[in-house]
Amino acid sequence: MLKHYRVKKNLVKIKNMLLPFLSKVLTIAIGSFLLAASYNTLVVPYGLLSGGLSGIALIGDYLLNIPLPIGILILNIPVFILGLRELNISFMLYSLLGTLALAAALPLTKPYLPVPELDIFLAAIFSGVIGGFGGGIILRSGTSGGGADIIAIIAKKKWNISVGACSFYFNVIVILMSLYFFELKIALYTVISMWVSGWIIDKVLKGLSNYKSVTIISDENEKIAELILKQLHRGVTLLDGHGGYTKESKMVISCVVNNYEMPRLKEIVLDLDPYAFMFISDTAEVSGKGFPVPK
Repeated sequence: MLKHYRVKKNLVKIKNMLLPFLSKVLTIAIGSFLLAASYNTLVVPYGLLSGGLSGIALIGDYLLNIPLPIGILILNIPVFILGLRELNISFMLYSLLGTLALAAALPLTKPYLPVPELDIFLAAIFSGVIGGFGGGIILRSGTSGGGADIIAIIAKKKWNISVGACSFYFNVIVILMSLYFFELKIALYTVISMWVSGWIIDKVLKGLSNYKSVTIISDENEKIAELILKQLHRGVTLLDGHGGYTKESKMVISCVVNNYEMPRLKEIVLDLDPYAFMFISDTAEVSGKGFPVPK
């Protein structure tokens, strides 16, 4: 009986370790496929570029005929050497897997993906959409596709330069290089593709159902809190507030709702107190009771 219990316990442990690993590997594979599809059907056929080290590898492909997968791998060698010294080994191994998966997916998918006949503007837009989804789901899995992402994380760790700022600088370098070697329109269309890709990545990381953090100050706080609990089924927190000008003590409501619940929340507040003070801010991520719990 004890032996059976131990075997079952060990199987549960293996399952708990294996499932997250397989989930992350599958996510990296899907993201790499989408990135490869973007390059093979929209970026390369229309002579566009992309951000980060992949953009520099594309320039090498266009000017020196260095195959894109080879260029990506060569440029990532010093990045991974530096990353292994500065960052978590698990993160680096998954990032290496992402880089290898992209390098493998590029030649493997190319013969099977038809190139659509599009205006170059549409090619720039949809290359950003598809590439953004691919890069976004890889980043959301807690890893990266290597390249500029790793450099940006190292810069954040060592010099407190934000990841967004570092990525922006890399994109500027790619755009300046494209201005020197290619026509102006290529650089401008590449900027459009980069912007769309960044916007999509942001949406993928935040999720499609954004949340709002709401703070309400009113003379009807108890009634407002009661209706939020009953009608929206959202928890509220009552905080002690003290007016800086009036010196009056007043309760403050704090709660989090999603975009779809926001109009109804405003109705509840304004119906009870048209003069209520309310401010709303975007919330990138929420977890806990009533919201998705991170795994």
